[in-house]
Amino acid sequence: MPISAEQLREAFLTPQLRCYFARKLEHLEADELDARLDETLKFLNMAVFCEGSIPVSQDIDDIWHLWILETREYSRLCAGLEGRTYIHHSSNVFAECAGDDVEVPENTLEQDVAALAVYVRNYGPFAADRIRFWPLAAHLVEALGMTVDDLNAWLLREQVVAA
Repeated sequence: MPISAEQLREAFLTPQLRCYFARKLEHLEADELDARLDETLKFLNMAVFCEGSIPVSQDIDDIWHLWILETREYSRLCAGLEGRTYIHHSSNVFAECAGDDVEVPENTLEQDVAALAVYVRNYGPFAADRIRFWPLAAHLVEALGMTVDDLNAWLLREQVVAA
């Protein structure tokens, strides 16, 4: 049974956090903020299953950054998510500054496809208005001409192959 955005919000997004994000991102309409919060929660809940760099857009990364700033709330969130462990975040710029021998990780296509398949397995099919938050999904639809239905069907087949 897929996990709904409402279930994630109910479990992890307190009224105080919703107010915090609304104030920090006051330029966003309420529906847009809700979409970004939903996709951030989905990503963070499945992050334990993702390898490599983050497979989400800058919009989602920005929400993640804001959440991290509220350290108690972020710690509480991480403790309740699927992995029950603190989800660390480090930027590519920091990795680059660490020295010449440190390579900035790049995902393989397999890792990114696996992340999308985990999404579909856990949250159901991608909705057309949410694909933009997932760069590979957006690329497949926009640049390669897949329909949203084609993408979801392909990802469902991918998770069967991976199982």
